[in-house]
Amino acid sequence: MRKYIFTVVIPLFLVLAVAGFLYKRYRIPPSIDLPVIALTDLSGHQVSLSSYAGHPLFISFFATWCGPCMRELPELADLQTKLSNQKLQVVCICDEPIEKLQTLQAHFGDKLIILHSEKSFHDINIYTYPTNYIFNAKGVKVYEQVNPEDWESADVINRISQLIL
Repeated sequence: MRKYIFTVVIPLFLVLAVAGFLYKRYRIPPSIDLPVIALTDLSGHQVSLSSYAGHPLFISFFATWCGPCMRELPELADLQTKLSNQKLQVVCICDEPIEKLQTLQAHFGDKLIILHSEKSFHDINIYTYPTNYIFNAKGVKVYEQVNPEDWESADVINRISQLIL
C-alpha cells in the first residue's frame, strides 16, 4: 500500500497541482487594479485610465511579437469604429520599448490608442497575450478573456454592445 501511495497517489497529486497552477496563471485573466498600472503615452507623458471615465473601455494587453495580438489589432480598430455610437474607447497596452510602439501607432493612426506600461506585464500578473477586459461606462468590468476572439463577428459585436450599455 505504501508503494502505491508513493508511486501513484503522490505523483498524481503533484501533476494535478502543477496543472492547476499553470491553468490559473495562463488561462484565467488576472484581477487587475487599473489605477495602479503606470501608463505613458508614446511621447512619454503620464496617462491615467481614469481619463476615460464615463465611456465604455476596452483594454487589450498585447505584445508585438505575439501573432494573435497583431492580427487582433486591426479588428479592435474596426470594433471601435463600429461601436463609436456607444463611445467605446479601445486602449491597447504594451510593455515593450516606446520606439517600437511608435512605429505601430504610426501604422494605425488615430484608430487605436496605444499606451506603454511602465511595469512589466509579469509584475501585474499578465502572462498570456492578448489579455482583454471590457468595462462599461460606469467602470464595471463586464468582460475578461485571455487569447484572441473574432472581434469582427456580428455575434461578438452584438454581445459587446449589450455588455457596455
